[in-house]
Amino acid sequence: MTKTFSIHKFPKVLVLHMKRFSPLERWRGKLSCTVEFPLEGLDLSKFASSSSTSPFYNLIGVANHSGTTYSGHYTAYCKHPYSGSWHEYNDSRVSSMSPGRVCSPEAYVVFYEISSTSSKL
Repeated sequence: MTKTFSIHKFPKVLVLHMKRFSPLERWRGKLSCTVEFPLEGLDLSKFASSSSTSPFYNLIGVANHSGTTYSGHYTAYCKHPYSGSWHEYNDSRVSSMSPGRVCSPEAYVVFYEISSTSSKL
């Protein structure tokens, strides 16, 4: 017997947390492998219930953590809602960035918005 789940109603904003810290008691190291995630068209149709439409999500932001489990620094990458350009927020500095830099080993939390082309849920 296989256990499965399905989603009947998808959220407008989807927040995914990357497991970056080892749960081991003696060694609480940071996991720094690169996790690839799409900037556009995240397809969750395999999780949709039969009565649900299949949504697609577009990435709108990434919270990053650099450093160790004991000390570190947070930055954010955010997509401008009108221009579609990406910006890096680092304390009081804001700078433009290439979309190719968005997926990094420091990604900690990713934020997706349901695509406007998805059917209304």
